[in-house]
Amino acid sequence: MKKILLSSIISLMIVFSLNAQTLTLSYNDEPLGDTVVLSTVEWPQTELVFHAVVHNNSDENINVGVIRKRIEIIENSSDYFCWGACYPPFLDTAGTTILINAGMQSADEEFSAHYEIHGTIGVSIVEYTFYNIAIPDDQITVIAKYNTLPSDINETIFSNIEISDIYPNPALNFAEIKFDFPKEVNSAKLKFSNILGATIKEFNIDGRNGKLGLDVSDLNSGVYFYSLILNEEIFQTKKLIIK
Repeated sequence: MKKILLSSIISLMIVFSLNAQTLTLSYNDEPLGDTVVLSTVEWPQTELVFHAVVHNNSDENINVGVIRKRIEIIENSSDYFCWGACYPPFLDTAGTTILINAGMQSADEEFSAHYEIHGTIGVSIVEYTFYNIAIPDDQITVIAKYNTLPSDINETIFSNIEISDIYPNPALNFAEIKFDFPKEVNSAKLKFSNILGATIKEFNIDGRNGKLGLDVSDLNSGVYFYSLILNEEIFQTKKLIIK
């Protein structure tokens, strides 16, 4: 089944905080500063991945572990990380430590953080702490902020958009949807697609708030996807069942 995926600008903001001088981090061969922002435009976008290299600046060999802490996660998205091995989403502590010799660094691909979007929108925040196994307080933390808002919809606008699910769902002949948009939304419509991704029906949404009636009597029984398009960009995609 072909999925209808969110078209968006996917942004990753990494906020770097140094708790000790022994361990430092770099990304793309550059030291991580206080804030690093990475933006990618790619359709369809299903996953965002970043890598960090850990540097041992001491004159002793260090076994380094990793702990993940989810600060805020958008519902239906998921994440996991790799450090020596890749761990399932439900594990927060790496089961493997990596020995980094004095004055050396981890391999370029040794650590990776994976954020799986699953068509969601919003902001997720995940924290990763790299620490010295022998001295746990000797650590460094990177906070990854994953922003999957459409390029023309910033976080402030997003928080002011109210849209209900289509109801009833499953629907027979008619359905409706309620909406309330901020003034920054200049155009809005609903696009219906079949499971193969072909557009079969569109409804323009007029006004900033109200209720839109949907005549779906001409759709055959089955599973469809409807996308809310704001300012000519897909804002979200959900499933509708026709009886």
